[in-house]
Amino acid sequence: MLGTFARHLRKLTHLVDTLSFKEVPERLAHYLLNLSDRRGKADVFELDLPKGQLAALLGTIPETLSRTFYKLSQEGIIEINGTTSDILHTLPFG
Repeated sequence: MLGTFARHLRKLTHLVDTLSFKEVPERLAHYLLNLSDRRGKADVFELDLPKGQLAALLGTIPETLSRTFYKLSQEGIIEINGTTSDILHTLPFG
């Protein structure tokens, strides 16, 4: 029981640290890298959540999330093709 409690406490501490000290682009980059790793592909990902839910998960609002996706796309870091996207270059903060 203490081990389970300790794991939950570490996850909560990491979440608080992430939301407090990292900017939205860094949080999004970390999420996208984890998502592509879970799918077994290093450079292709498909969003598994609607943007509203993803924004809430990352501690932001959908408009800011959309601007962040646009900025990464304009910088040539990702390429968005509907719901599937490619990581073209190393994500910042990854």
